[in-house]
Amino acid sequence: MNSIQRKQIPIERGPQTARTVCYQVLCRTATSQKFASRLLDGALESASLSDADRRLATELTLGVARREITLDAILAQFVSRERGSVEPELWRLLQLGAYQLTFTTGIPAHAAVNETVTLAKAAGQPRWTGFANGVLRALSRSLRDEFVEQPAADTVPLQDESCRSFDRKLFPDPATQPAEYFSAAFGFGERMSQRWHERFGFEELLRLGFWMNTPPPPYLRTNLLRVDRDVLLNDLRAAGVAAEPGEFPESIRLHGHVPVSQLPGFRQGWFSVQDESAMAAARLLAPAHGARVWDMCAAPGGKTAHLAELMQDQGDVLATDIDPTRLQKVVSGCDRLGLNIVQTRLIDPDGGNLPNGPFDAILLDAPCTNTGVLNKRPEARHRVTAENLAELSTLQRRLLRGGLQRLAPGGRLVYSTCSIEPEENQQVVAEVVTEFNGIKRCDEREHIPGRPADGGYQSLLLRDINE
Repeated sequence: MNSIQRKQIPIERGPQTARTVCYQVLCRTATSQKFASRLLDGALESASLSDADRRLATELTLGVARREITLDAILAQFVSRERGSVEPELWRLLQLGAYQLTFTTGIPAHAAVNETVTLAKAAGQPRWTGFANGVLRALSRSLRDEFVEQPAADTVPLQDESCRSFDRKLFPDPATQPAEYFSAAFGFGERMSQRWHERFGFEELLRLGFWMNTPPPPYLRTNLLRVDRDVLLNDLRAAGVAAEPGEFPESIRLHGHVPVSQLPGFRQGWFSVQDESAMAAARLLAPAHGARVWDMCAAPGGKTAHLAELMQDQGDVLATDIDPTRLQKVVSGCDRLGLNIVQTRLIDPDGGNLPNGPFDAILLDAPCTNTGVLNKRPEARHRVTAENLAELSTLQRRLLRGGLQRLAPGGRLVYSTCSIEPEENQQVVAEVVTEFNGIKRCDEREHIPGRPADGGYQSLLLRDINE
């Protein structure tokens, strides 16, 4: 724990830039339970930035959040003070400068240093400028203009499966301390790194690290009730958006990142943004037209809408969640897509007012550690502990019991997570199924991160028609 008391650093009046927005968001994450991505969304809404600056603010903010452990390991080689004696907001500033120097290719080193020092002045901390300037210039001089493919103690893994060389050792030796190396060089917690090394081995661990440190390819789910996928593909290509058909009849893979609201067909409700592993959950449940369906943990509503689309907007879908703000996103999303069969209901966090049922089909997309989608949730990697893994698995079992208790005879339930941890997946399902008569596990799917999309888990459970 840092001995310096945290405080909110304001940015003095003046034009906002990508870096001021980034720095403010990063400082706020230290005192907020919200992810940087959510804080960034709000900051960008109120900032008057060009599209290029919005992209830069996004890259810097999420990049620092994602590679925080790696940046700390790098900075430790150039900061002579004890970490606890450096003000947290100053350390954030150094992380931001170090990220630009190490991980970006379009920002010259002198610009990265100068802009970071200028940011210290804008934050009303001119006394930081000399220290920040010295640390970042020393770091800049240590960088080599050399990129290699093989990770080593003196190289930093980048997004494109190459590594940036330094003139000194930064990390533990991967040959003798593979898990410790992975933790520091790729930016994951030590416990998670050790777990994954034991499960997957070093080569697969490296592949996972590169995948989870790279922004994922975006996928669209075509709303087939409104448009044919080929029509949407043609309109995307005509607008200069590179795209190709995905694995499912409704899925489209984009080749680059573009503002979703500016894509053709967004306002008309022609598509939603959703990864193929997430699409697989609703497809596995395969609700029938006219069925009564319950999406237990529905917000923000991507899978809810997919269920309604698969049902041809015929039947009833009840979407429940504990967060009224996020539940409203289910409503607005379904309105944009033109879906009429979805109703929402707020439930208590303790599950005290769950709907009575029975339901023909239930989707339980359970809260989890998100370890299969860490490329989308940069800070989640820093929040996975033995304690919260145990807490989540307890909650997951309780939710699964509640769902099975309300499943009609002959009904189907899909248990889904975006985790790759057995304690949240196979172990939860195996334990709870033994508590119920007439429940059969008939399909189980593990999605491995990067092969080809997000990681996660889904299990299809059936209740006997006579139960």
